[in-house]
Amino acid sequence: MLIPKREAQPIDYKMYEEYTPVENKLEMVNNVFLPFNNEKQKMLVLCLFNMGIQEFISILPRESKVELFGLLQQNLKE
Repeated sequence: MLIPKREAQPIDYKMYEEYTPVENKLEMVNNVFLPFNNEKQKMLVLCLFNMGIQEFISILPRESKVELFGLLQQNLKE
């Protein structure tokens, strides 16, 4: 399992194949992006792993950062 960290981490082709949809094709069905077999979650983890959490947060709009902060606080209490 990939663990995204603060800083970007390199990926290799094996990781790419494991965490991207079959045949590396993006799909949308009934207005849902990558709707099958946890493809969306796997691809997001791959992107966060390779981008780094710090860079991801830096590109979020302020409103999303506020939402994320609230969700993190709530999840840390549980």
